[in-house]
Amino acid sequence: MTNNYIIVSDDKVTIDNYINKIIKDNKLKDFEIIKYDYPDVSISTVLEELNTYNFLSNIKLIVYNNCSFLSKDKDKGLDELKKYVMNPSDNYFVMINDVIDDKKDIFKCNIELLSNKVSSELLIKNNLEGYVMDSRTIKYLADYCLNNNEKILNELDKIKCYKMSENDKNITKEDIDNIAIRDYDEDIYDLVNAIAAKNKDRAFDLYTRISKKEKDSVNIIASISSQIRMLYSVKILTEKKYKPQDIATILGVKPYAVTMALENCNNYSTKKLLSFLNTLADIDYKSKSGLGRGNILFEIFLLNI
Repeated sequence: MTNNYIIVSDDKVTIDNYINKIIKDNKLKDFEIIKYDYPDVSISTVLEELNTYNFLSNIKLIVYNNCSFLSKDKDKGLDELKKYVMNPSDNYFVMINDVIDDKKDIFKCNIELLSNKVSSELLIKNNLEGYVMDSRTIKYLADYCLNNNEKILNELDKIKCYKMSENDKNITKEDIDNIAIRDYDEDIYDLVNAIAAKNKDRAFDLYTRISKKEKDSVNIIASISSQIRMLYSVKILTEKKYKPQDIATILGVKPYAVTMALENCNNYSTKKLLSFLNTLADIDYKSKSGLGRGNILFEIFLLNI
């Protein structure tokens, strides 16, 4: 058993679940929990705190957020950290980052890695609180929120409040469409996924929804091109044997975005993705040059995916 943990996640719900379990399993109280952020607080300062006992308690939990030194960054305090975990105090120590470099020596020490994401669909089931959703609607809500667990909980609360006012316990797809909020970028992300999956019906539905928020087809095409460019970059880096966590670091995106991209870019060759980008560039040029209407040209593009 170890008192030292690394949580590898960018999902707040998953992180909170792990921390709450450590707190519950060890019967820790609020005043025994201390939180720090890297690089605002150095590794040396955190280690000093870990080796110091609380005035009111013999034990404490240190939660150290944004530990980017666990990925590719170098920090002179890493040697001190390695010495500490080889001979730790009785205190509990949790480091958190969305990406790690598992080649670092520190991961061969006395540390437990926690990285399993809380299932979005299971999270919905466990938070229905008397409301009813069939399995398809549960999956629809998870996909609608791009499996962002924090957003899922927020939107589910809104839907339950709405259904409470209607005195109706059955949550439907229509309730999700009417109540849950989607950002423009989320719709763009979902549209690119639909294009990658060759789902024309879904792509047209999403494009119609996006067009109501953003009237300028040029801006929509630019956003979609940016996402497809990311798919292309992920595919190229994967072919060069880069790991997903390294790809996330190189592209400056969340690891989950890379995971989703890996699922979708496998549907296409690099040649096809480049063809998409060239077609979108051509649509953009014709639209700006008055050689065609951007929305009609883009709809033709969707018909040919």
